[in-house]
Amino acid sequence: ERRMAHGSWFLHLADGRGWVFEAKERLLVMTEAHSFERGLWHYSVMCEDDVETRFCPTYSDDARTGVVLGSGDCFAVDERCSVAGGKFLKIADGRGWVFESKDRLLVMSEVRAKPQEARDFARGIWHYTVACDDDVEIRAAPTYSDEARTGMVLHPGDCIAVDERCRIAASWFLRLSDGRGWVFETKDSKRVMLRMG
Repeated sequence: ERRMAHGSWFLHLADGRGWVFEAKERLLVMTEAHSFERGLWHYSVMCEDDVETRFCPTYSDDARTGVVLGSGDCFAVDERCSVAGGKFLKIADGRGWVFESKDRLLVMSEVRAKPQEARDFARGIWHYTVACDDDVEIRAAPTYSDEARTGMVLHPGDCIAVDERCRIAASWFLRLSDGRGWVFETKDSKRVMLRMG
């Protein structure tokens, strides 16, 4: 609910915590977020400069967290929204919010699988276990590239559900059904993931 009182607009919080003012002493305090989505996407830092995360979806330096993403870093996003014409991304591991672009410069780019490169492709549900002795870092796309690393790992013996499999350049990649990303079935001729059942 939005209500005018004493010449100022007030906003009622949907969770019942109370009211907040939209502006105070001609300073805009609250602004509406549009195109709000929840899900799981993967992004990479495209610009050459480091990007500091924010406590909330804003460009404001006052909201800086001190947490920095470096050029080429990949990360998972679980919320996206638009505020004052800018698109903002919430990092899934809790490090804060980042902007997709700033001053017409692309800062973040969504990392997507490229199905046209897949030689073999199947959808279904399969179960796999980590068969190697090392942790396996999940990728944002079906690739071995370090640039697609998400920071999330599977540990030896972990069991996962897979909903897509594709073969690219003789290598099989598996998409985790929970949306976290992709892992490879083998690497350097060694088995990494073993199908169960």
